[in-house]
Order: sequence, then structure tokens, then C-alpha cells
Amino acid sequence: MLEKINNLKSWQIAVIFVLIGFAAFFTGLTNPFQNDDFLQIVNNTAVHSITNLPEFFGSSTFFNGEKLTGVYYRPLMTTTFSLIYSIFGTNTFAYHFVQLSLYIASAYILFLVFRHFFKKQTLALFLSLLFLIHPLNSQIVYSIPTMQDALFFFFGILAIWTLISHESNKSLWVVVAYLMLAMFSKESGVLFVIVTFLYLFWFDRDRIRTLFYRLVGPIILYLILRFNAVGMAGSSHAAPINNLDLVERLFTAPSVLFFYISKLVFPQQLSLGYYWVNPNFSVENVLFPLLIDIAVVGLFIFLGFRIRAKLPKKKLRIYLFFAAWTIIGLGLYMQVLPGLDFTACETWFYFTMVGLLGMIGISAQTVKIRFQPEWLIIPAMLLIVVLGVRSNLRGLDYSSQYKLAVHDLEVSSDNFAAMTNISQYYIDQGNFNEAALYAKRSIDIYPGFSNYTNLGVALQQTGDFKGAIDAYDKALKYGNVGIIYGNLALIHIVYSKPSDTEQFFKMALQEYPHDYKLWVYYAVFQGAVGSNDNAKTAIMNAAKYGNVPTAIYEGIMNHKSFSVPILGKTVLVR
Repeated sequence: MLEKINNLKSWQIAVIFVLIGFAAFFTGLTNPFQNDDFLQIVNNTAVHSITNLPEFFGSSTFFNGEKLTGVYYRPLMTTTFSLIYSIFGTNTFAYHFVQLSLYIASAYILFLVFRHFFKKQTLALFLSLLFLIHPLNSQIVYSIPTMQDALFFFFGILAIWTLISHESNKSLWVVVAYLMLAMFSKESGVLFVIVTFLYLFWFDRDRIRTLFYRLVGPIILYLILRFNAVGMAGSSHAAPINNLDLVERLFTAPSVLFFYISKLVFPQQLSLGYYWVNPNFSVENVLFPLLIDIAVVGLFIFLGFRIRAKLPKKKLRIYLFFAAWTIIGLGLYMQVLPGLDFTACETWFYFTMVGLLGMIGISAQTVKIRFQPEWLIIPAMLLIVVLGVRSNLRGLDYSSQYKLAVHDLEVSSDNFAAMTNISQYYIDQGNFNEAALYAKRSIDIYPGFSNYTNLGVALQQTGDFKGAIDAYDKALKYGNVGIIYGNLALIHIVYSKPSDTEQFFKMALQEYPHDYKLWVYYAVFQGAVGSNDNAKTAIMNAAKYGNVPTAIYEGIMNHKSFSVPILGKTVLVR
């Protein structure tokens, strides 16, 4: 059996990856849009046309009703969304299929990399299949916003494989192209740039200078484009971890590393994101994780010395290469520096897992097997099946945003983002009292744009206009999205003094001059106060930017009286 595996051709192994990959993750192929999908795809009119390609490279990923905004620079992800939308529209199967295909292709390319370093096809196949089906990586497949991770890793690992399999200087141009595509997919693509130079340092120093010269120009171009689009600052109010000082972050760091170790070994109780913090020293949350971390690090140091004693020097260099890979991947997400939007996230271990598996692969070659190696095949297959089933079941959690949020809240009772999503579910169901309750619970833990917006919607629908205005105003301190101005416009029309409403519209239309709904609301307001000329001007502006209801347009343009129901009241347009 072992001999048959070693004699498998590359195309046969590729088929194995495709079959196992789709078997493990098919449960997520038809799951609906959720969370960021609406601001990045469904309601993102820029993405709905590939002709907006220059805008993708000149801005961020979220559509606020007027333009693309945000702090992240991921134009290739936005371009991918646009290409899929142009062909398939809002058919979620297409997005999931592309994402899963990239994920499987990446795992197969990783197999090629491992086979090159290990010189043992069976070992490379086993470890790369573990990478493929491990539940810790499942979010890369099931969550459409993580298309960024699928893309950056695909191009990054392709750059590494090109570097390994082609020794000419001409091939370095291809490596540069792949590295830039990785960085345009997600900022973490820079990790592959570092790993590329580490590989050349240990195994092919003659090409370091050439690659450096060829990368300088593209990276400068990338930095210019990124600075022009989003600046250089990260997210400053995405999670409680960003409120901690350096010492408090250092107290939290041991639990972060322990989290990844524990989830790698026991991938249970998975969640979209984790928000715990340990600002103060404690035995349970700081000392205990630190001791486990030290023990694990000590184990891998011991394995390094064992490799040095038992294997050729080149094997030690390979081990050190993968150790550096692991350290680089972990270092970016150990929360020493601010700017991340979670305390920990499963997707952040995606890159790092390669380094860890690489270290395990080299370490395994120091073990002398005193029994038939074929005996290992059955437990190896059982492990792959168990992890594959776990990943498959994880896909069921993504069957709805509500189910996923309830699951995440069970994993962590202080998950304010899950509470916000449950609040959104109740808004969609018309249960505004429950929506307000969950929004308030979320705000009590960590106030932000989304939970204050949901609170505003819930209060608005229950008639608490004053409370809704207060909630919307607070939401605008954390973010700026056109829908809030639209909701506020409706409240001001029926609740505020005409002078205050006029002042609000001037401010709102200055922020969102192309929002046709705002112009419609402004036209209704002007008609209600008897300013017909202003109403006509406003409704004509609305018609420039969107589809205006025919009855409203004709009524205003023909100066006919009609009524408009707004928030339970009837507004007479004269």
C-alpha cells in the first residue's frame, strides 16, 4: 500500500485533493450571504460592474452608499467579487465554488512544496491533506469575506513553488508577479515576501540580489497605491484588544498562542472571531497558558537539536526555514501591536500552519519505525476522516447568519459581534423589542457602529424616535454609512422641526450627494412644507442617481397633492 502511494503520479494526487476537498466542504457550497457580504458584494454597486476596476485599486472594500471605504487594501479580492458577480450575480454557489477551488489548489501546491523538502511523497501527502481538511482552516472555505485569505495564500504558495521549481533568474519575474498578487489580495501577502527571501538565504543565495532589485519597484508602487487608497493606519476600534496598552497586551499574548495550539490539537468550539482580553495577571489566564507555550516551544527546540544530531545539515536548514515561517506567521498576530479586529481568529493560523507542519515533517524523519510502516496508514486515514467530518459539520453552522451567531455566542458568551448579528436577525423578523435587547447587550460589552445602528433601527420601528436619533448619532462616531442618513431623514421628516430637518438634509446630501433615496426624501420634505420648486429640483436629482417611484416623481413634477406613509404617519405633499 505504501509503495502504491509513493508511486502515485502528480495528476492522481491532484484528483485525490479535489475529491477529499469537495467531500469535506460540500456542506458550505449553497450557504447564503452573511455579515460583510452585504457591504462588500450584495449592496456594493461598485462591485456590480467590472468597469469599476480602477476604483477597486484606488479604494477599500466596503460600500457605504456613496463610495468604497475602509482601512483595508485588498483590490484583488474586490476584483474577484466583481468578476463573479458579473457572471453569476448573487448566486452564492459561485462564490463558494471559486473559494473552495482556490483552497484545494493551494493545498495541492503545498504538497508539491512539502514533497520537494521531505523527499518522501507519502509524508508530504499526509501533512498536506491534514492542512486541507483541518477544521481550523474551514472558515477560509465557508466565509465568503475570507476570499482574501484564499487568494493571498494561493498566489503566495504559488510564488514559493515557482521559486523552488525554477532556478533561472527569468523565473524571478513570475515570482514577483505572484507575490504582488498575494499582497493585492491581502496585506498578509507580505509574509510570503519575507519567506521568499528566507528560502533564498538558506538554499539559493545567488538569486537574492536579483529578486531584491526586481521587487523594489513593484513594492514601492504597491505602497503608493495603498497609501493613496486607505493610508497606512489599521483598524483602531474593531475589538476590545485595541483598547489595551502594551503591558496588558503582553498579558494577553500567552493565551493567544495557547489558543492556536489548543485549537490545532482539539478543533472544537470554533467561532468566526474571538474577543477575550487579559489585561491583568492571573494564574489561569496568563501563567498557565504561558507554561504550556514554553513547553511546546521547548519541544520544538529539542526536535531541532535531535535533527542536528541525526540528519544531514540540509535537513536542519529546512527545519529552521519552517521554524522561521512559523514564527513570522505567529508574530504578526500575537497582539503586541494594535490594529487587528479580533483577539484571535482561526484564519490567522492558515499561513502559520504550513510552517508548523513543515517542522513536523522534518522531525518525523528522525523517528526509527520498528514495525511495518504500512501499519501507520490506517490511523492516518482515520485522522483525516475524523477531521474531515468535523470540517464538514462546521459548514452546517454557516447555513444562516442567525444560526452562526447563536453558535458563536455559545462558544463565547461575551461575543458582542454575535449579539449584533442576532439583533439583525430579529430586525429582519420584525421583532424589534428583541432586536433592541441584543443590540444593547452588545453595546454594553463593546460599543461600535453595527450595534448602535441596529439599536437605532429597532427604536425607530417601535416609535422611540428620540432614542433612535441618539443611537444613530453614536453609530456615526464609529462609521459612516448612507443607510443611517436615510433612516435619520425619515425620522426628521415626521419628528423634527422643519428648520432642523432642512439643516440635516444639507449636511446629509453633502456627505452623500449621489444617494437617490436621500434626494427622494428631501423632495418629499420640501413638498410637505410647500416649497415646490425645491421639491422639483430634488426629485430630478434623485432621478439622476436611481429609480424614483413613479407616483412620487409625477406628483411632484406635476404639482399634484398626494400622501406618503412614513413611520406610521401620513405626510401630505402639496
